[in-house]
Amino acid sequence: MRFRFLLYGGAIQSYILMVKLLYICKISHFCRKRRIALRIYRIPLKAGSLNHQYDMDNSSWYAIRTIHCQEQKASQFLTEKGYAHFIPMTFGPSTQENPRKPTFVPAIHNLLFVEKKGTPQEMMEQFAQSPVPLMIFHHPGRQKFCEISSQEMAELRMLCDPQFKESVFMTPTEADILIGKEVRVVQGPFKGSTGKLIRKNNRFYFLKVFVGMGVMVRISRWYCKAIQPQP
Repeated sequence: MRFRFLLYGGAIQSYILMVKLLYICKISHFCRKRRIALRIYRIPLKAGSLNHQYDMDNSSWYAIRTIHCQEQKASQFLTEKGYAHFIPMTFGPSTQENPRKPTFVPAIHNLLFVEKKGTPQEMMEQFAQSPVPLMIFHHPGRQKFCEISSQEMAELRMLCDPQFKESVFMTPTEADILIGKEVRVVQGPFKGSTGKLIRKNNRFYFLKVFVGMGVMVRISRWYCKAIQPQP
């Protein structure tokens, strides 16, 4: 009887072990698929992955303003014209139809980023055909448009990634009034970026200001190194 009990107990343990192994293999397969999906959508997977996507690209971008809540119409027009563009998005309130499904809304209304294609004059002539107004940001007091490098766009896309929780989006005016220390990020996914280290409610945030918007994300202060002011 004791021998049968040991055999029975051993069979149960073997079955439990097999179930655990299958579960681990399934989780590993899911994580592998998720990593592949993240690579497809250019979501950073490790620290220091900021530069490898755009460091060989010398393209320039423009920040474009449109009228309120017409970003999607502007996006459709730009797609039809063959312009690569980017709309910073963030999590919005869930809907009653799908309360568990996250929704995305523009982080800053009226704002899009468009890759430079042709001369500014040619772009303005095509933008005049848009069903909604499209106005390129220009330097204050000058007629020259504000160009954004591919490196800055890489930083912007990364900072606007919805995977970073508690991100705060604001206008440049709102960002300029925040007091902080100029720093360079030396560790983590934002390594190499420069901006301001802001302390708010005993938490530290990294603030980066771009043309048309500012982005503030949670960060450890130990990931930042103060930039010495130029003499």
